[in-house]
Amino acid sequence: MKIKNTFERFILTLLIVAFSFGNIYAQHLFSVNYNELSQENARRVNEQITRSMILPAPLTRDTKGEYGVSLSTVQNTKVIILNEETGNNVVITPTKEAPVQFRLQQFFIEELKRSVLGDANRYLIIEAEADLSVRSAASVAKVTEEIFIPRYLYGPKEDVKEALPKDRQIIHIFKEKPRLIPAFPNDPENLRYVAQLEEKMSYYVYMYRLPDGTLIIYDEHFNPSAEKNQTTTNRGTNLPFNLSGNLNTQQQTATLHAITLWSVELAGTVPVDINIMFLSMSPGVLGSSYRQPHYWNPVTQTWYSSALGNQLAGYNVVPGMRDIRLEMSSNFNWNYLKTPPSGSQFDWITIMLHEITHGLGFSTLIGSNGAYVYTTSSGSTANTSFPGIYDRQLYQGTSGTNLPDLNQTQRASLVVSNNLFSGRPGSHLLAANGGTRVRMYAPSTWAGGSSVTHWDNSVTFPTFMKFSASQGFRLHTINQREIAIMRDMGWNCPTIVNFTGQDVTTNITVTSCGTINSQNTRVTPTGALELRGTIINIGPDFTVEQGGSLTIEAR
Repeated sequence: MKIKNTFERFILTLLIVAFSFGNIYAQHLFSVNYNELSQENARRVNEQITRSMILPAPLTRDTKGEYGVSLSTVQNTKVIILNEETGNNVVITPTKEAPVQFRLQQFFIEELKRSVLGDANRYLIIEAEADLSVRSAASVAKVTEEIFIPRYLYGPKEDVKEALPKDRQIIHIFKEKPRLIPAFPNDPENLRYVAQLEEKMSYYVYMYRLPDGTLIIYDEHFNPSAEKNQTTTNRGTNLPFNLSGNLNTQQQTATLHAITLWSVELAGTVPVDINIMFLSMSPGVLGSSYRQPHYWNPVTQTWYSSALGNQLAGYNVVPGMRDIRLEMSSNFNWNYLKTPPSGSQFDWITIMLHEITHGLGFSTLIGSNGAYVYTTSSGSTANTSFPGIYDRQLYQGTSGTNLPDLNQTQRASLVVSNNLFSGRPGSHLLAANGGTRVRMYAPSTWAGGSSVTHWDNSVTFPTFMKFSASQGFRLHTINQREIAIMRDMGWNCPTIVNFTGQDVTTNITVTSCGTINSQNTRVTPTGALELRGTIINIGPDFTVEQGGSLTIEAR
């Protein structure tokens, strides 16, 4: 028992935000081209199989419903998926980092069937040389059950169109895996265990290109929930949220409190969809998260998290998909109350505020080598080396160059320089921080899951956005700097809020970047109302009964 307690105390500063949304590993594995082969070349490939009497062995699905494919090599290789009846084809070109053994997901085959291959009883999976000499062939049978594929919308709000499979294309496949931090980094056995766990948790994400040039990352972890016994709760004052998962009443109440704290600070019309599952996880793992889906805007040449991208578009670009996906471990002692935790407890509301903040966009797309996450390998057919909107807030030093204006080598040096700051000229963040930039966490040794995507440990203002938090730490307020950087990235805050005709019986906070109008409102003896705005107008029939409280904060 003593060993277990020591273990938990040791990991708290290393693991608590190990799964934060920033800096999760991503690696470009494959580029994808539709109908790269002419009908003549497709016919020649098919004839090679027939003449050489190669029998395309049918691939079987594993327990995840995926097909395992083994290549002889990835050098000078093309993987051709062919409808032998029509000649329609998809060519997958491995990068030098691609594995010789990989998985084909059912969704991928279904997407290709609807978009380019067309219907067939089977599809050939062919390994060929770059000159189209066939090395081997296998086949996958047509799937008869219903397979989920994502929906995508695009265009201005006034003229929204749906990108059907025939209108869009998967152009790249990346491998992602959570960056877990070992509990005992000096223990080789522990390091091996963590590396194995990271690899076991790896998965593929797919880059789509829509007709207007928009790029979107698809990750199946954000699909509508298939799990049973999940509940969905709507919450939000100015920014709406949908919360789903398997949380019990106490956990849900605590999570909704964290959601409410953010929902009063930001304005939006498209609900932010959060899914949280509470389950038993590996020893030493407090929780896990997946990089939130991102959209690339061809006009701004910038990636945006889906929660923010939806608000900027004015509609849900990917209907039904999650924006934030968390898994929290049941193996730890959690405090779900608004009161301080004990010294042995982790504070659930604080952790939720931290993770929601990442999900709303406080998240970098920069890696330790200075490359942006969705950069494709050299020679790729599509350039995807662009920063996220968060990265555009980052600078070299207190008066130096904007991070995206540096080359990759310079960026790699900056992110381990202890000299990374945020706050662009004229920004809300500068105003909130007294006119100076805020130091970011950029230690001399790169810390995956922590570097760049948190405030530095040296900042003295109250915040839950440092890279670590100990047991017993609690903070249930959002710092003005966190709100400010959200606004700099594109989030709006409410400008006119009418809070009228209300009976305030609990703690309620109303926030506006402009005016709050309140009248015909009663604060009861059990109620506490806080109004935060530039101009606050208290109108007729506004009463605070004995025992109730009213706080006015002018911004």
